[in-house]
Amino acid sequence: MTAAEELAARSELKLLVDRYANESDKDNQDYYVNIFTPDCQVRVYFNNEVGMEFDNVQDLIAAYKSFGAAKEALHINGQQVVEFQDTEHATGVCYGLAHLVNEEDGADKITTHGIRYYDSYVKQNGKWVIAERDQYFVFSKTEDL
Repeated sequence: MTAAEELAARSELKLLVDRYANESDKDNQDYYVNIFTPDCQVRVYFNNEVGMEFDNVQDLIAAYKSFGAAKEALHINGQQVVEFQDTEHATGVCYGLAHLVNEEDGADKITTHGIRYYDSYVKQNGKWVIAERDQYFVFSKTEDL
């Protein structure tokens, strides 16, 4: 991989994880078909234990839709570190914060999640997508808004 190819790939991979955050804010889980492979492996961890596990993008979409939309949502991605195995395979970790506003007993509450995404990326049909994701909820806090 040339330096220019690597730079382009890093840019595409950053856009990939940012699109996940943006579409999640819009409650547009259907967009995940553009982010994950059809047979993606996704594990979601709470307190370092698997709380949810999916082996395809359609089940992932259905589960996330079942949670219902937050009144307001703001996902923010921080640093992303990517390692390339070859021109079509890479791994990466991305840090994120998810802020979700919901109404409880007539009052707005905000839940903040600190998240780490450990991803395996693959380039298919000229486009980078996520083949595997281990999503760790590092901390969660709910408080009055």
